[in-house]
Amino acid sequence: MSINPVTPLIRLFREEDSTGVSALFRVVYGEDYVYPEVYLPTMLGCYNAARHWYSAVAVQDGQMLGHAALWQDKRCSLSAELALIAVHPQARGQGIATALGRYLCDQAREMGLSILTIKQVSSHNHSQRLAQNLGFHTTGLLPDYVTSPFDQTHPESIVLGCLPLQSWPFPELHWPSDWQNWLNSVTQVFGQEPLQPEESVDADISMTNHGRRLEVWVEKQTTERVKEVAELPAHKLVYVKLPVGEGTLQAMEILQQAGFACTGFVPGHHHRWEALLVRGHSKKELTLSCQFAHNLHQQSMFACAGG
Repeated sequence: MSINPVTPLIRLFREEDSTGVSALFRVVYGEDYVYPEVYLPTMLGCYNAARHWYSAVAVQDGQMLGHAALWQDKRCSLSAELALIAVHPQARGQGIATALGRYLCDQAREMGLSILTIKQVSSHNHSQRLAQNLGFHTTGLLPDYVTSPFDQTHPESIVLGCLPLQSWPFPELHWPSDWQNWLNSVTQVFGQEPLQPEESVDADISMTNHGRRLEVWVEKQTTERVKEVAELPAHKLVYVKLPVGEGTLQAMEILQQAGFACTGFVPGHHHRWEALLVRGHSKKELTLSCQFAHNLHQQSMFACAGG
């Protein structure tokens, strides 16, 4: 495959692109990409038709050189993830991923979205540089989050970046004093506002299973309920998300006493932030280009060693 060093055309996905995009993912990631839907051209077309994915492609002389998508969050209609990024190996170094990212960021603004997220693989410096080039700011670390398509024996940790397109402020709470430095760096970007009244929700607590990772979402953070979560099997990798409210600091203290580490914040539904607490992750060192992510990692390692 010969590729001329000419800027490719960046445009929205068309149904006839499905086969080319699927083939691109096989070339880039082999047979073990974390989202197997990409191996079925029909599903690529269906997901885009339903606007579950909002894809853009880079093409040149009929060749599919790159793909990226906005993955819309069912729980949070005002946010989307910039994801499913793939660039043909022979077209790397031409800024294609950055061009696709900027194109989709512009699309997100036109769609009226308030915030974008991006998951950066900790062992992949290119994804971390891409996020920085696009203006994303680190808000969290997701330890042992996903199986690597290149090494099935070791899970990958993820740096979570956020890009505010509209106001998405942090609530004002009496956060622990030793958090002030890294929280200040986040609130300078996202701003702060007084704590808002809690929204009514359909479920007070929910749990989902993602392979070896359990995710628990706790809206009503009563002492009894949080203690139940703290007593989940200790050998499990558990992610707990706490929509920030009046009881969040006490809930975090209970979970930290049970060996959980706060690894940052993620955007949640109802225009709120959720504190992320993790237990059961590995103690391996990570290669992180962002100092904020490095600080979160050291904090999680300390909690892991203490547990």
